[in-house]
Amino acid sequence: MSRSRSAYTVVALAVGAVLLALSAPALAEERKDYPNEFGFVGGLAFGDKDIAGGDWEGRFAPAVGLRYGHMLGEHTGLFADGVYSPFQTANLPDVDMATLRLGVEWLFDPWKSWRWAVNAGAGWTGLHFSDTMTDFDRPIVSVGFGQRRAMDGRQFFRWEIRCDQSLGDDIPGTEETLLTVYGLLGITWGFGGPPPDADGDGVPDRKDECPDTPHGAQVTERGCPLDSDGDGVFDGLDRCPDTPKGWPVDAKGCPLDSDGDGVADGADQCPNTPKGAKVDAKGCPSDADGDGVYDGLDQCANTPKGVKVDAKGCPLDSDGDGVFDGVDQCPGTPKGTKVDAKGCPVEEKPAPAPLFTATQKELVLEGVNFENNSAKLTAEATFVLDKVADSLLYYKDIRVEVGGHTDSKGSDAYNQKLSEARAKSVMDYLVSKGIAASRMTAKGYGEKQPIADNATDAGRAKNRRVALKQLG
Repeated sequence: MSRSRSAYTVVALAVGAVLLALSAPALAEERKDYPNEFGFVGGLAFGDKDIAGGDWEGRFAPAVGLRYGHMLGEHTGLFADGVYSPFQTANLPDVDMATLRLGVEWLFDPWKSWRWAVNAGAGWTGLHFSDTMTDFDRPIVSVGFGQRRAMDGRQFFRWEIRCDQSLGDDIPGTEETLLTVYGLLGITWGFGGPPPDADGDGVPDRKDECPDTPHGAQVTERGCPLDSDGDGVFDGLDRCPDTPKGWPVDAKGCPLDSDGDGVADGADQCPNTPKGAKVDAKGCPSDADGDGVYDGLDQCANTPKGVKVDAKGCPLDSDGDGVFDGVDQCPGTPKGTKVDAKGCPVEEKPAPAPLFTATQKELVLEGVNFENNSAKLTAEATFVLDKVADSLLYYKDIRVEVGGHTDSKGSDAYNQKLSEARAKSVMDYLVSKGIAASRMTAKGYGEKQPIADNATDAGRAKNRRVALKQLG
């Protein structure tokens, strides 16, 4: 084989090994686990200087081969491989090297996908020279390390650096033994079917630390069920996977609500709420009207405070007087008796006398007087106006004008203003007693309508008056 052809072979195999790795399917996160694997390896061999010469170019050669592996357990496996490397040198005969090896490999799993591998083995290497040099072979021992990673389907990608050391007799013509270093990439395929998995959780029985996992539960790499929310129902079976820690759950992993109020038991501070009652965020019932019957069950939700109610929250009225029990201060009132707001009987007053008759439509309110030069009513005036208010309350259709009048003392303007204020004062008092303002008007006449002589005290007293005039 020529030197140029050798160089092309090295480059082609190196490029092929890289393309093999890059063109493989996307690396999978889940490791596939098969008991056997078989595939190809390729890369570079760095030969011993006594065989390949001291020239750096001559000491590198392509390496191609086959590999078989058998897993004994999660971390231990046996392997057999064979590698062929053709060395072309500048000053020594070209040599073809073939090595067969058997050994043990230990796999470590610091990450989920990549697994570190360390191996040791023994075998035989044979050398064939291109000229008259005598071919020979030697036993070897070998150590190596690398990584292995599962890909989609049954494929595995691996890389390895290994050293082979010959044993026994010296290399012919030298006093040295043979040392070869390899850098290899490989693609292998698993076969033989997946290992036994009795509980079907995807973790082989030989490394399943929880072999009785319920079907459908999500598990760790060791085959033990996950329970992310700590509620005792495994992930994959848990239909409510985000249950707060410590909450009681049902067989499906969903929070319990024993009293059916919409608040889970784990958060319910009032766990025995009657069904149908409205509750707050803590699961406690509300009673807006304070009658002892919860909202949602209360059919009379706006019962006045202090009133006694029945089981439905509706007020009781034992004596039927229209005043509810609990407010009724006279609870035994005979049926049909008129009562006041406290539920006590009231005496019916006779109808008050009307203020006006068919022939008399205007009335001077005798006794309605004011403090001197003021619109402030005297005590006697309020007594008279109370009787006026009683009549107007009884005769609800009557409308009146409240007219204010003065004597002639003082200026016309002063008397006009004073009469208006006094008329307004009377009207305001009647409004305070329950007479609608819409039934009255207030008007001041000043000194313009005297009914007696202003030259005498008696006449002036008569002219200082308040009069009611019926309007309708």
